[in-house]
Amino acid sequence: MASTPAPIDPRGPRTNQAVLAVALVAGFLTGQWLVVPVFGVVLILGAAFGPKWGPVLRFYGAVVKPRLKPPHELEDPRPPRFAATIGVIFLGASTVAFLAGASSLGWTLALIVAALAAAAATTGICVGCEMYVLLVRLRGGVRVVTIEREESDLIDHHRPERKGGWPQVSPGLRTGKPLWLVFTTEFCAVCPKVVEQISTQRPDDSVLVLDVAEHLHLASAYKVRRAPTVVRADADGSVIVRMAGADAVRSELEGLSLKSVTVV
Repeated sequence: MASTPAPIDPRGPRTNQAVLAVALVAGFLTGQWLVVPVFGVVLILGAAFGPKWGPVLRFYGAVVKPRLKPPHELEDPRPPRFAATIGVIFLGASTVAFLAGASSLGWTLALIVAALAAAAATTGICVGCEMYVLLVRLRGGVRVVTIEREESDLIDHHRPERKGGWPQVSPGLRTGKPLWLVFTTEFCAVCPKVVEQISTQRPDDSVLVLDVAEHLHLASAYKVRRAPTVVRADADGSVIVRMAGADAVRSELEGLSLKSVTVV
């Protein structure tokens, strides 16, 4: 059985996506279609051989990352690699279209990649990553789970409103009961089911559904990169755990159920 790959700094793929989006849009505006195959190669190098071979990922790791604070979280590298592979397929088809003289089709395919890359870089919602998670779930493979739990030694005593880098839930969103903030998008097919599961299994808690597009500031504060991303907080608004993905929420609910049974 293959071992689980080491987690990566998620800011690397986000940087790669931002550069890709800017380059493709610039190529479209200037009519330089060769930018499409060039960045197709850039993507495939990183996806197939890892960050050391991807030019943008290598630049981030060598130049940008050392100047930043350590990441607050790490992520499984498989979803972003799968997303990059999808990008390579689209850019490859775009290149073929340009060579065949179908420039309109070529730019359409390239700009689809640019739009998805820009969305991932700015909002953290990675469509290709969600496709990977869905495929893994359908084939019954290993679950892709990201759960970050607050610890007392991560409390910022200079800023008591923050714990471990996560801001407390604002008073306007609190209900006086334990709270689940569910960040979703209109494209998230599993989000309604997740909300239903939380409401069913935690009937005494409050559940608040937030559309990422309408709450960009909050989504940024809680580093929402997948839908659903769920933040669980105490009644006083202190964040307990942040979960990325439906499987992470199920895992947390299972853990809470086991604790309840043990207590009883």
